[in-house]
Amino acid sequence: MEHRSTHNRGPHQLPAGRHGLPRAFVVSNQRERILDGVLQAASRGGYAAMRIEDVIAIAGVSRRTFYDHFANKEDAFLASYDLVLEQLLSGVSTAFASGETWTSRVRRGLAAFLNLLAAEPVLARVCVVEALAAGPRALERRTRAMRAFQELLMPPPGDALATGSAPPVAIEAIVGGIYEVIYSRVTTHRTEELPTLLPSLLHSALLPFVGPDIAEAEYQRVTQTASKRSVPAP
Repeated sequence: MEHRSTHNRGPHQLPAGRHGLPRAFVVSNQRERILDGVLQAASRGGYAAMRIEDVIAIAGVSRRTFYDHFANKEDAFLASYDLVLEQLLSGVSTAFASGETWTSRVRRGLAAFLNLLAAEPVLARVCVVEALAAGPRALERRTRAMRAFQELLMPPPGDALATGSAPPVAIEAIVGGIYEVIYSRVTTHRTEELPTLLPSLLHSALLPFVGPDIAEAEYQRVTQTASKRSVPAP
């Protein structure tokens, strides 16, 4: 067990000495602090420059505690990245499932994705940018996540509005294009702008399947809704 002075302890750190907390709670608390430290360190200086010293300083744990949980910085980053992807996919899937039609599901899922990233710039940086620098294992996870989003973009057979079709490579290009637009905002510290991109990105995602008229109607609908929300109350 770590023995640290009670001075300069963060609110997230456990009390020093004998605290009577169950071992499972202590281990979970330490792991969560390390994962948060990884996210913070990676978002600040980038994965390549991230050091274990940076992580343990943010997490408030010892080097020994770090290695009790993770083999190295890549192992810790992958655990953090898995957590981020799980949160994003869960939020998007929940929003997607709440729509009554495929078009509304795409709209809600994409809106949830943009809002989640905008609300959590640290997670956005790790998920969209730093995963590209973390090696092949991180890229494999990114590829699986992209495929999950591609599956959501496939209209169900017999959908009343989806009169067109697109080959898998086209859907891959749509998702990849959306990713690149988001990447450009995150890398230029404009993550807060992401929700404003919903009308244009939705139009691009729907166009191959529903045609220009319905895609344009959805664009106008989302734009008008956003305008109404931005008008201050009298």
